[in-house]
Amino acid sequence: MMAFRSVRSLALGALLVGLAALGGCKKGKDANTAVAAVEPRRDPPAPSGTISLQGMYTYMADAGLFVDCATREQWPVATEGDNANLERAYGKAKIEPGSPLLVTVEGRLEPRPKVDRRGKENNLIVERFVRTWPRETCGSMTKVALENTRWALLEIRGETITVTVKDRAPYLELNPSKRSAYGFGGCNRFFGTYEATERTLKFEAMGATRMACPDGMDQEQTLFRAMDATTRYEIHGSKLVLFAGDTAVARFEARERTDSEPSSPEEPQRPANTP
Repeated sequence: MMAFRSVRSLALGALLVGLAALGGCKKGKDANTAVAAVEPRRDPPAPSGTISLQGMYTYMADAGLFVDCATREQWPVATEGDNANLERAYGKAKIEPGSPLLVTVEGRLEPRPKVDRRGKENNLIVERFVRTWPRETCGSMTKVALENTRWALLEIRGETITVTVKDRAPYLELNPSKRSAYGFGGCNRFFGTYEATERTLKFEAMGATRMACPDGMDQEQTLFRAMDATTRYEIHGSKLVLFAGDTAVARFEARERTDSEPSSPEEPQRPANTP
């Protein structure tokens, strides 16, 4: 009996040891699972919304790469969206394959699996190709300030403007000290106030003189309506674009004042021969 009891005790002891080991393995597995559950995510976050970007774009071997001028970050360019127009513009630029070309696009960043590597990286999805800047670089395209700049009008709703008064192109200027907006519409001088942030722009309490001109009145009224509709802006180098939502309504270019243009709505125009 004693031998039998000893064998049974040994067997029972072995069983208990085995169960303890099994429990330890399970506990260790749960612990590892818990550690894995709190391990920080390594994939890049996906920025929300479409953003305007300017950067150096290269294309070679059916692959595009975009280097952002503002942050110096680089992203592979996805083949979807408006990428075909971007590739086509690069081909028309007459530069060596693989050479960088300054471009402006509107798009978004989206994490995608890395090519031949584990993990993910942000890819640039081009939703709208805007334009190329041949012979320019990120360093040469210094952004002009929105305020205290004479912005000469170039286009209204996609139509190139016509200068109807000799040596006086329509222009816009913003004075931050008074929050005043003023300029010349092609026939009449206009004035009012504005509110602006880094991206938004809204004109308020706008008025104008009431001169009648033989030409340019329709163009001027189109400009005034475009300014009334403006909600935001973008500056690309020396170019200013006003938007109503996502629609570009007017384009301007930074220029020096001429002697025939008053510097403010209160300052009368000087005769040409006045010292």
